[in-house]
Amino acid sequence: MKSRNIIIVLAALLLAACSKGDRYLFQHYSFKETLPYTRGQEHPCYTFDIKAIYACGYDSVFNDGFNRDISEFLFDTATTNVRAAMISCIDRRIDNFRENHDNDFEYFLRSEIGYGNHKDIINCDINIYEYWGGAHGGTIVACRNYHIEDGSVVTQDEYFMPGYKEALIPVLDSLLLRHAGVTDRSQLDDNGYFSLQPMYVPEYFRIRQDSIDFIFNQYEIAPYSTGVTTLTVAESDIRDLIR
Repeated sequence: MKSRNIIIVLAALLLAACSKGDRYLFQHYSFKETLPYTRGQEHPCYTFDIKAIYACGYDSVFNDGFNRDISEFLFDTATTNVRAAMISCIDRRIDNFRENHDNDFEYFLRSEIGYGNHKDIINCDINIYEYWGGAHGGTIVACRNYHIEDGSVVTQDEYFMPGYKEALIPVLDSLLLRHAGVTDRSQLDDNGYFSLQPMYVPEYFRIRQDSIDFIFNQYEIAPYSTGVTTLTVAESDIRDLIR
C-alpha cells in the first residue's frame, strides 16, 4: 500500500494507554474514516468504522495469545500486534476497492469483552457489518473464547466430550421450536425459520458462567430478515457433555 494511505490510517488511529496494574486489561484501536476513490470525488467511497480490541494487561503470555488470535481472526494477519494487523487489513481493502469501485462499500467492526463468563475463560464478542452494493449488507456475529492462563482459543472439540454434536442437536432443535414459538418443525417456515434446514451445532459459541450460547448467523437457519439467532443452553442440562 502506498505510504500516503498508511499515513492516513496512522493519523486516524485513536490509541489508549494501558494501566500496568491489571493482569487482564483491554483497550481498542479505532479507525473511522470515509475514503473517496480519488481525492475530491464524492462517489464511490469506502467507509470504515473499526473498533478492534487488544489485550494490554501485565500478563504478557495471555496478551500474546489473545492478540495473535484477534489479529488473525479479524484481520487475517499472523502477528501479536493488533494495530499493525488492522492497518494491513485496511490497506488491502483500499487496494481492492480501487480495482472494484463501481459501488460504495462499508465496513463496520465492533469487538468487546463479554460479561458473565466462566471463571477460567474470557470471551470476546465480535460484530461485523459489510455493505458491498445491492439491497442490503451482511452481518456476522461471532464469539471467541480464551483460556485465561495463556490466551489460547477454547475450541468446541476441546470443551465438549466426544460425540457432543449428536447429543446437542436435539437440545438445540427443541430450543429453536421454543424460540420460534411453535411446537413442530413444519411450522417454522411461517415463523421466520427454515423448516427443511437440519439442525446442527454452529461454529460460534459463547461460554458463560452457567450456560452456553450457540450463535446462528444470517441465512444459516433463517432468512436475512430474521437476523441472528442465539440459542442458550443451560450448563446443567448438558453437564455430561462438558469435559
